[in-house]
Amino acid sequence: MTRQVKVLQVGITDNVGGMETYLIEQYRHINHNILTYDFVNITADRPMVFSEEIRAKGSNVYNICRRSKNFFVHYWQWYTLLVQYGKEYDAVTLNACHLYYVFPLVIAKLMGIKKRIMHSHNTSDEIPIGFFRKALIGLNRKLLAWAATDYWACSTQAGKWMFGDKPFTIIHNAIDVDKFSFKPNVREQKRQELGVTDKFVIGHVGRFSYQKNHEFIIDVFSRILKKQPNAILLLVGDAVNDETYYNLALAQVTSLHLVDNVKFLGMRHDVPKLMQAMDCFVLPSRFEGLPLVGLEAQAAGLPCYFADTITRELQITALAEYLPLGDTRQWTDEILSKSNYERHNMAEQLTTGGYDINTEVRRVEELYLKG
Repeated sequence: MTRQVKVLQVGITDNVGGMETYLIEQYRHINHNILTYDFVNITADRPMVFSEEIRAKGSNVYNICRRSKNFFVHYWQWYTLLVQYGKEYDAVTLNACHLYYVFPLVIAKLMGIKKRIMHSHNTSDEIPIGFFRKALIGLNRKLLAWAATDYWACSTQAGKWMFGDKPFTIIHNAIDVDKFSFKPNVREQKRQELGVTDKFVIGHVGRFSYQKNHEFIIDVFSRILKKQPNAILLLVGDAVNDETYYNLALAQVTSLHLVDNVKFLGMRHDVPKLMQAMDCFVLPSRFEGLPLVGLEAQAAGLPCYFADTITRELQITALAEYLPLGDTRQWTDEILSKSNYERHNMAEQLTTGGYDINTEVRRVEELYLKG
């Protein structure tokens, strides 16, 4: 009989982002008879997304005080958590977009947890790196080399950025392909609900931040609207902790007189259905690891326009087109050239490419079972 492996996962926050979606989909599809996940919420002043679902399925969510709120309490709570429960776990996995924080793996080693995994989900820093941050990253690289037993990454670029020359394993940001596959009846229903039945709908999913580059999206859309007056822009996502970029987007939409044509939909749990309602998808991010939304949009059969800053590993289907940032005219022309594109079911291509969750989760189980 196969033994059961118990993993403590760190990485889900209060925001439904790509990393959170990746972890919850993996959790939903693992074989809980051989692999179980518990989660640590390291920002306990805010509720962790999906915590109710996780607890309802019998897993634990441990709350730890936010480090920026109380430095000493944060570390003390980590210590007491692993003193009390550490012997139950075979592995600790830290899912991260930067190297500012590696303490979970350090304390896990000190407490004797055998497998300690660092999983990279990004390719750049969003915060300007001054002297202090450079020093912190340098220190954490040394701590990581001492504490981590395994290095995982969502893409080659994400692995090289975080780990340099160290060998790492690529774990595909796989999705539930069937959930996103093109469904004409859902498309019609959602478009009616949104009031966009006779519109050309351009969509974006992502939090309001420097990384996601909403300013560029809105600039491109303003050009498109001049040539196609029935165009609508759906912005799915919210501000996280800092509302600066959300407020800038609101001001830009107002100044360009786009208020009637841009819908700010906030954080949503019906993204698969919203993608059915779209006619194309844009992602002009300044940097990414391997964005789940890009996979989801291709699975939905949407023409996708990605910034050329994003890894080519995202090009799973012929629907993915890469364009240079800064050239709003080229983005406008390319998007309008496929305004009448006929959607198709792309499930087979995503599955063949290794991005179906049901296939990829078996690899993850095997890696944990190796010990």
